[in-house]
Amino acid sequence: MIEHYTEAIVLDRNPRGEVDAAITLYTKELGKVTALSKSIRKITSKLSGHLMPGNKVRLRIVEQNTVQAIDALSEKQECDIRELLPFLRFLNGVLPEGEADLNFWHLVNGVIEKCHFRAETYRYILEVLGFGPNEALCGSCGAKEIAHFHMPDIMFLCSRCRVKARIPNDEIIDL
Repeated sequence: MIEHYTEAIVLDRNPRGEVDAAITLYTKELGKVTALSKSIRKITSKLSGHLMPGNKVRLRIVEQNTVQAIDALSEKQECDIRELLPFLRFLNGVLPEGEADLNFWHLVNGVIEKCHFRAETYRYILEVLGFGPNEALCGSCGAKEIAHFHMPDIMFLCSRCRVKARIPNDEIIDL
């Protein structure tokens, strides 16, 4: 059994069974991790409020056959949740599982602390991750005028192709 105590940002939470949930976290020491949390959906759960998307937490993770979030203490974020959730969805879509990077942790933490969710922030993060939009072409027509990033396909699109493809707003990041 391996136990980790680390800081993390809760990216997502998905139900598993009747009372459990899978919590996707971006941690300081482990990178992106998905941990199971037992009985978190019970009304008496003390962890439920702490492990909500957008919260910065200090938590204990135990690895033994599966990865489990055992306990957590959260700090409330000051950002508008309508801006924070798309940013978390973006991070969840582009970050690889288990790749820890202390500099990137500080970058993401700074963006969230300052609530700086502008197009240039997304562009910069894509560039740091190796998806530099400066030299990219539209993945559909090859145009140089990139306006959007399609997260499921990890592809850049121009405005014309985005409209033609009828892609939902929650799958697109405006650049």
